[in-house]
Amino acid sequence: MGAWLERHFAWHGETSRDEYRRWLPLIVAIDVALLSALHKFGFHGTINLSDFGWTGALLFLAGLLYFIGWLLLTARRLRSADVSRAWLIFAIFSINIPVGDFDINVSAAAALLLTAVAALTRDRKRAPIS
Repeated sequence: MGAWLERHFAWHGETSRDEYRRWLPLIVAIDVALLSALHKFGFHGTINLSDFGWTGALLFLAGLLYFIGWLLLTARRLRSADVSRAWLIFAIFSINIPVGDFDINVSAAAALLLTAVAALTRDRKRAPIS
């Protein structure tokens, strides 16, 4: 189990585009669920999980585990694609921009864009081994 976690969810190392795309259906399904929950239960771009009691605490833990896994997997993939991992900073901090009656959650948008970049960008070319 430790080797599997190390191979997929470590900060160092690389993940090929094909390896990342294996996780893509799960990532998209969870992101759609999170965006729909944000739309249904959100207020000013955030969801107050304390309103849900113990269920909210479990949802928070599940979301935290998912986010850490997504962050590490995407960081490895961006490194393989030769894209700066500094772009992940926009997905980490909660940034909400009010636009009329709505709030745009920049963090969610950044996470979706980074997922698309990671899934579509080719692997960098490696120098031949001499």
